[in-house]
Amino acid sequence: MKKITSLFLALVLLTVAGAQVFAGGGAEAVTDDSVSVMVYERGWVPSERGTMEDNDWIDWIREDSGLDIRMVAVPRWEVREVLNTQFAAGTAPDLINDFSRDTIAMFQAQGVLAPLDEWIEQYSTSLRQYLADNPQLDPYLRFGEDNQMYAVTTLRSPDSISGHLMWIRQDWLDNVGMDVPTTEEEFFAVADAFVNQDPNGTGQDDTFAFAADHAYNPIIEALYAVYSREWYVDENGVISEARTQDRLVDFFNFHQLANERGWVDPELITDSQRQRQRQLWVTGRAGIHFSGVNPPHYEELLANVPDAEIVPMGPFETRHGRFGLLQEPPAERFVAFNREIANPQAAMAYLDWLVDEGWFTLRFGFEGEHHEMVDGVPKTLLSSDEHNERLRYAWDYILLQQWQLQTEWLPILAADDPMSQEIARMRGEAIDTQLATTFRRDTPFRPTQQEVLNFNDEFGPVFNDIFVEVQLGTISPQAAYEQAVSEWSRLGGDSVQRIVQDWFNANRDAWGR
Repeated sequence: MKKITSLFLALVLLTVAGAQVFAGGGAEAVTDDSVSVMVYERGWVPSERGTMEDNDWIDWIREDSGLDIRMVAVPRWEVREVLNTQFAAGTAPDLINDFSRDTIAMFQAQGVLAPLDEWIEQYSTSLRQYLADNPQLDPYLRFGEDNQMYAVTTLRSPDSISGHLMWIRQDWLDNVGMDVPTTEEEFFAVADAFVNQDPNGTGQDDTFAFAADHAYNPIIEALYAVYSREWYVDENGVISEARTQDRLVDFFNFHQLANERGWVDPELITDSQRQRQRQLWVTGRAGIHFSGVNPPHYEELLANVPDAEIVPMGPFETRHGRFGLLQEPPAERFVAFNREIANPQAAMAYLDWLVDEGWFTLRFGFEGEHHEMVDGVPKTLLSSDEHNERLRYAWDYILLQQWQLQTEWLPILAADDPMSQEIARMRGEAIDTQLATTFRRDTPFRPTQQEVLNFNDEFGPVFNDIFVEVQLGTISPQAAYEQAVSEWSRLGGDSVQRIVQDWFNANRDAWGR
């Protein structure tokens, strides 16, 4: 077995379970150890290397695990639709997976998934120990009235937890004599200055405060703790949905000011693909980019504006407090078993192999060919193009893993050229900045009762129409909030709130609430 340094492992690695396979949890041995596994199809496999269902990495998985693994590719953004059809036809793979817990909840409610508690205890070694060592994952894995475990997962790495972030032009701040803002008042003042004080030095009225990428609205939701479809608990233990919070007034006010004061491009409302927003950023016409922890379009920006300097900016404080930007829950990818699986022991052996050592090679490749170990960290030997051609598509086979990045490793992990090293340094600073303020999430995950999901489908378009009116300036923030609450009640939101309150009350002790 390959040696994996303690930097990456939080538990003592155990050997994979024996090779004998049993059907359906019974005692009768079967010889067929084939396991079908759903994987994402993203179009990442170079044509000369095959497909997501047949390539050199799958050959290696079969050889190294000793199991007959058959991959079933599903388009990344069509998982629910495709699996629904496959379950209905009886052709769904043995193992399904998704990053969304809601996907697993939906199929568990349909009765097509198998409970896993007994199989984990009976068949698993490494995964069983991993879950025992990380009990914080347990609430995410239990579903339904029987509260049994219907999925398994592993912990996200810090770089995978950190989500949205703002980047600001430090050189623009220097030009207008301001610091990185930390309060709402300071942020608004910087936005005004970026629009009105010629921060790019062209002598023209050609700048906007924001380049509003797809993270723009979610970031503003998080700043005011009204993140879409989150449920918030007050000091009396009463839970209510984001779109009924009185903080919505200030959220709406932000958007209205952004349009009235010219902070944001007036074409944003029709720029659905955000291509114009990208152009404003990379051509040096916008001062704050709403995105994530990767420096946004950094090389393209420097090609156009060689002296541009960008730094990560954490969330500012409002009168309601300081709330972190989106951070993913600790559970990473959820893996569930088809209720009709013939060989659960073989499937458990595969997951044990992944969590034990398979993940490492699938992520970093072979030592001496794809990486070399430097101070216990796998440093890539591949260029970006070589990585995309030879290794990137293997990542989607990593259903479970024990990768826990430390940001000081990023320069070692990156290529040696100056640009890669600079981006690695910036990305590490950004991850640390992003994680410094905890994202407000009052329940580990959102409620998934069918009544709640149905209500969201009905109320969502109504709320969006109100939001558009705010952006257009045809309704005041206060009136928009009152209308949202009124529509919530009219459509039956009060009864949904009672369902969610009962759900919260039944689980709050287990969640430490």
